[in-house]
Amino acid sequence: MATALPTIPRYVFCIIEPVVLILAFTTTSISPAYYVSGQFKLTPPLSLAPSETILTYQMSNLFLLIAIIELYVFHSTNDIKVAHALLKALWWGDLGHLGVTTWCMGWATLRNVGEWSLVNWGNIAVPLFLFAMRSFCLFGIFET
Repeated sequence: MATALPTIPRYVFCIIEPVVLILAFTTTSISPAYYVSGQFKLTPPLSLAPSETILTYQMSNLFLLIAIIELYVFHSTNDIKVAHALLKALWWGDLGHLGVTTWCMGWATLRNVGEWSLVNWGNIAVPLFLFAMRSFCLFGIFET
């Protein structure tokens, strides 16, 4: 595995995150209604509006695209500058994702963690963990 990343970030960003993204791609591709209804723990609708279906498949495509980019870049470079450039771009993406998701969920839903759906966990906890790992990596916490 050609990567400039230290051991812990290598496992997180070269194995765990791509696997999670491929699972997200699979879930949203197989069951768009589950993904859409899971945003607010609703009963899955019988059918989605065409715009909801399109948006869900576009999101699915982005999950797969990010997984592929990570796999290609991290597995093909030993240059720490390239690895950090990708981590910085994904760090900003995490911030945007978390900001929009928490804003749209609202404070009442956000603070009621016990009522979160699996989709909520995937949209808040997973990106928050990845954001923290990217931050630690960029700040040099994992360097020996």
